Amino acid sequence: MSEKPENIDFDAYIRGERPKNFKTASGIELKEFYTQDDVTDRREIPGTYPFTRGIHRDMYRGRFWTRRQQTGYGTPEESNKRMKAVLSAGQTGLNIDVDVVVKLGLDPDHPLVEGDIGLVGTSISTLEDMEKLFDGIPLDRVSTTLIVSPPASCVLMAMYVLLARKRGIPENGLIGTVMNDSFNQLVGPTREAEFPLFPLEGNIKIGIDVMEYCIKNIPRWTILNVNAYNMRETCLRAPEEAAFAMCIAKEYIRKLLDRGFHIDEFASKIAFFTDIGMDFLEEIAKIRAMRRIWAKMLKEEFKAEKERSMWFKTAIQTSGLALTAQQPLNNIVRATIQTLAAVLAGAQSIHTTSYDEAYALPTEEAQKLSIRIQQIIAYETNITKVVDPLGGSYVIEWLTDKFEEEIRKLMIEIEEQGGFIECFKRGWIDERIARGRHEYARRIEEKEEFIVGLNIFEDKEEKLPISISKVYSTEMQKERIDYVKNYKKNRDTSSVKMALDRLYTEAKEGSNIFVSVVNAIENRATLGEICETLRKAYDFELKIG
Repeated sequence: MSEKPENIDFDAYIRGERPKNFKTASGIELKEFYTQDDVTDRREIPGTYPFTRGIHRDMYRGRFWTRRQQTGYGTPEESNKRMKAVLSAGQTGLNIDVDVVVKLGLDPDHPLVEGDIGLVGTSISTLEDMEKLFDGIPLDRVSTTLIVSPPASCVLMAMYVLLARKRGIPENGLIGTVMNDSFNQLVGPTREAEFPLFPLEGNIKIGIDVMEYCIKNIPRWTILNVNAYNMRETCLRAPEEAAFAMCIAKEYIRKLLDRGFHIDEFASKIAFFTDIGMDFLEEIAKIRAMRRIWAKMLKEEFKAEKERSMWFKTAIQTSGLALTAQQPLNNIVRATIQTLAAVLAGAQSIHTTSYDEAYALPTEEAQKLSIRIQQIIAYETNITKVVDPLGGSYVIEWLTDKFEEEIRKLMIEIEEQGGFIECFKRGWIDERIARGRHEYARRIEEKEEFIVGLNIFEDKEEKLPISISKVYSTEMQKERIDYVKNYKKNRDTSSVKMALDRLYTEAKEGSNIFVSVVNAIENRATLGEICETLRKAYDFELKIG
């Protein structure tokens, strides 16, 4: 007599399967179905105010989104090879991340950071490093995003400008983005928040200095990329992600207005970096609502007159939080679904998170697969031939309205408390994040939210079916330390001191420091030396231990 196979519940086949509940990931209750009575008949045309259906009339019929996979690890030379590999595979824009050492404003020879050199981004300390990183890559033909926050964003942007000058490229020919968001890694218990890095007000002021220089000198450059993605990945709900991002942008807008700029001089140079999670309908509605809110806010509150100022431009990355170490090949499916949602939402550029990133930085093979996912959607599905394909769907339109309502409520709550910066200083933001993390963990543990392979359909006998990228190398890290030490030895120290003294004085006086940072780099100052000079100017001591 044959035995019943283990772990098979035949009765479940008879009962059938159904959703655990009827709420979105953010807790919005969904009805059984929606009709025309549930939505407002706006009859909007894509490319027209308030741009709910997209910022361009023809969207992807005119041009696909930019495929912009994030790269950067190890030495500048190693990162350069990976950048060229993904470009060869069909990537259409660069997205460069730097290591924690750069983000902390330190050099590789600092005693605190040896174990972190080149691990989660590329190691950059000098103009020579920037030259090696972009070797063979035309700065005026490839759009590049520099993922770095102040004060290091000022240094890397200055290096980029100097590299362009050395190549004879005028600054008005440069195309790209510097993230330049002071809250890039300052929200939630990230390492930068835990580590006393730099005074917040100085951090923000330096970011504004970069924006001011770019507005005046680099007309095709995006001066700010508000990092909603990293906030969302701390387990915030989608409405919180959107509201926090909008309120951060408002803080920067006010500070630029205080410097004498008109809103239409810079609003079109502000962009967002947003998240797409697994709740397909909710994420699409979120992006549509953010476009509408941004347009109305710029027009009604800040009195923008140019339509381009009202365009909500977003780079979207599929969620890393949604990836599982269990059954990692399932992540290919997750990333594909999320990428499809990003396209249907109307993204300007997309990073499809690689399936192996639940373990480590992606392998070259995994990154190519992520590019192929985007290419298949672009070239094989035909969804690019219609603008806003889900526009008019009763549930999408209802959810868009609902998201607008929820986001605006949160924005009002933040503004009534003095704005995002004040909420951050008071710890209100961290409280929301902590609450979100506990709630997210609870939903998974109590199976209110199912994750295949993690808390449902587990495979106890699973063997890891993938290769993991191994970038840790004591040899590479020693090489970087030795390089920086030798660089500092073989230069005119008097000219370095003069340049850093000038930078210190201008920072003390409250002047725009960007040109002085350029001068310091020209005189062979390193990133760490420049950031340390700025710390001293702000009477801020880097605490170790």
